[in-house]
Amino acid sequence: MSAPLEGIRVIEFANFAAAPSATAIMADLGAEVIKVEAIGGDPIRGLMKQANVGDGEHNPDYPFQFINRGKKGIELNLDNPEGADIARRLIAQCDVVVMNLLKERRERFGLGTDELFKIKPDLVIGLLSGYGEVGEEINRPGYDVTAFFSRSGVYGGGTTPGDAPPHARPGSGDHTTSIALFGALMTGLRSRDVTGEGQVVEASLLRTATWTISLDLVTSLVDGQPAYNRPREKGLSAMLEAFQASDGRWLQFAMPDTGDAWERFCKALDREDLLTMDEFSSGRLRYQNMPQLLATIDESVGSMPADHWMSRLDEHRCIWAPINDSAAAVQDPQVRATGAFETIHHPVVGDFETVASPFRLHDAPNVGVKGPAPEKGEHTDQVLRELLHLTEEEIEALESGGVVHRG
Repeated sequence: MSAPLEGIRVIEFANFAAAPSATAIMADLGAEVIKVEAIGGDPIRGLMKQANVGDGEHNPDYPFQFINRGKKGIELNLDNPEGADIARRLIAQCDVVVMNLLKERRERFGLGTDELFKIKPDLVIGLLSGYGEVGEEINRPGYDVTAFFSRSGVYGGGTTPGDAPPHARPGSGDHTTSIALFGALMTGLRSRDVTGEGQVVEASLLRTATWTISLDLVTSLVDGQPAYNRPREKGLSAMLEAFQASDGRWLQFAMPDTGDAWERFCKALDREDLLTMDEFSSGRLRYQNMPQLLATIDESVGSMPADHWMSRLDEHRCIWAPINDSAAAVQDPQVRATGAFETIHHPVVGDFETVASPFRLHDAPNVGVKGPAPEKGEHTDQVLRELLHLTEEEIEALESGGVVHRG
């Protein structure tokens, strides 16, 4: 059985995380992905390298490997007219082109959408940006911390009034947006297959963030009021809060205060006495007496380690989860059971695990990580020979002229 995207060739003019993560999923699904880097490589190379893992060739830059696994890599100078011409010739041999170049740069290189459709009318063009392809700010640079988290309301909705905004974990907005771009690219390919015509699809950090925080935004659209993070003592229900056990681990609850939830919650925490207290006898009273209730539950949960509570919470059908740090998450049996991790076979370092695509295809044995990320210019020679039929002399001339670089 062939992989779902086998026979699809993708060329990527993109750096950092969002767009390259979308094409990494396509590579997992069998597409041939050619990553075009500027001479010297993608700026994210080495940026997040782990200091305590190794050095030199024995530290393969695990974040870069995750974002760019299974791709071919070439280095090409788009500022050189010859380099831009080679880019257009390569695009003519592809089904999909993905770019996170700002519009003004695409047009400067002769890679605008109109120019690309003249090269290949049935091309699927995927555009990734911070702020979208319309409006006055289409050429504003944007990272996920600015366009995704800050501008959209994600940070604002997660910040208690008067407090400093939180820090986002690296790439969280990028990788959420990569799923949106991947879905758009699949839609574009489907449209091409049905109509025979090309398609431009786009995803932006800002637009994806509005979907992510949509439940806050749909309310603000109606009442004009900002959503914000409530202080813990003003929360809607104690059964929607987190509590710390005696071993320092936190347990997060998500139990709407309906039906017999309060009774099950109290029984699980061995606090059936709370069921007889007048001040906690209704949801409204529990809300009005929230500081006192939280202090009581904090004391109870904090009296025993998390393992003591876990079986009791399940026994009483409570909705809860441990708050894992990243080290605990990668060892969590249920995280692993979902197939969240796959192995990269690296020619120098050997085998190591990485994060898999964010979905599963049942009965699709050829789906998964296809190999490591390319080294700088690793496949320049191969791609130029196979797709453009250039000779050794022609490639040498391009390299000596600073147009391409071979690894």
